Amino acid sequence: MTAKTLLNWLSDPEYNIRRNYRDLIHSAYENVAIVPADPIRDHVKDGQYEISGWVTTGTDRRERGTRHAAPLRIDGSRGDWDTIENLWMAGELTDDELEDHFIDDVIVQDVGEGTDGWEFDGSSYSVELR
Repeated sequence: MTAKTLLNWLSDPEYNIRRNYRDLIHSAYENVAIVPADPIRDHVKDGQYEISGWVTTGTDRRERGTRHAAPLRIDGSRGDWDTIENLWMAGELTDDELEDHFIDDVIVQDVGEGTDGWEFDGSSYSVELR
């Protein structure tokens, strides 16, 4: 399949692809569906995380990772990664599930519950693994 064909197929739902390309795409999707995910690596679970962006706990809302407030630093080795890893291995880990479980099972395990839980309520934030 050429790059042009792939681009047309991805950008135009009405694009007609040759039969042999459709078979190739179908096989690729089937192969991805049956190949299990690799386990989450230890350096991810044991890593040090720095979260920048708007972080709120209770009435304390700050933009972390600026000259006014350091990033929120999390020690991943203190977290309970079992639920995250189980969802990942089952192919069921969505962005929302990851965020919820990272807060509940990793952040809370390291730094505590926070005044009223933890919220990442800005339009964007970054999480760096150190």
